[in-house]
Amino acid sequence: MSRSGRVLPLTLGLALTLTTLTYAAPARPRCLPDVVPAPFVYDRPLPASPAVSVDWFDDAVVIGDSRAQGLREYMGDPGGLWLTQMGLNIRTARTSSAFLVNGRQVSIAQALEGGSWGKIYLTLGVNEAAWMEEETFYREYAALIDDLRQIQPHVPIYLQTIIPVTLSRAAARAPDNDLLAHHSQLLVRLAREKRVYLVDTAAPLTGSNGALPSDYSADGLHLSDEGNKVWLDCLRTHTME
Repeated sequence: MSRSGRVLPLTLGLALTLTTLTYAAPARPRCLPDVVPAPFVYDRPLPASPAVSVDWFDDAVVIGDSRAQGLREYMGDPGGLWLTQMGLNIRTARTSSAFLVNGRQVSIAQALEGGSWGKIYLTLGVNEAAWMEEETFYREYAALIDDLRQIQPHVPIYLQTIIPVTLSRAAARAPDNDLLAHHSQLLVRLAREKRVYLVDTAAPLTGSNGALPSDYSADGLHLSDEGNKVWLDCLRTHTME
């Protein structure tokens, strides 16, 4: 995976220099295997770090769509607070009051108020990619980060790049992988602007053709056990203590 700085035109305003995420990888890529000692900056994905145990997620909040639900099921009975819904997008994450917590349907704000959490993971972006304008996507994602910081002001936030879909899925229905990759580029800018961490979860789940390998998914969108293992390993090896 190569990363280079270049100026990309965005309809969000002025052209900005972004770190480009290029998903031209071997057929079976993995997250960076070696720990990268370079100093961390917010305008690029986190470098690899020593793997943490699954206990890392005991004080985590995970906000996401049905892919995140699948990761939770794969993990068995993980700790933390999982605020997930099928079909969730960046807008409904801010407005929904249907997150099930302790038998009650609540909003994200209600779920987090008064709690003590160590980190927040956001895994969103695939459900709205086909129809939401990029300016709106960026604005809504930024607003969600602002909302979370107002409720939990000292909790680090981890964004994740958008995992692609298989070739057959992209051919059958939107969004295609070029669009998902473009929205991942917007998250690079957002991470820099909001000073949040970015995990390039798309990289180890992207084949040389730019798509999700078929054996990483049962339906072209949601991850298989093998795919969820790669995803979880990526999260466990890209953290900031």
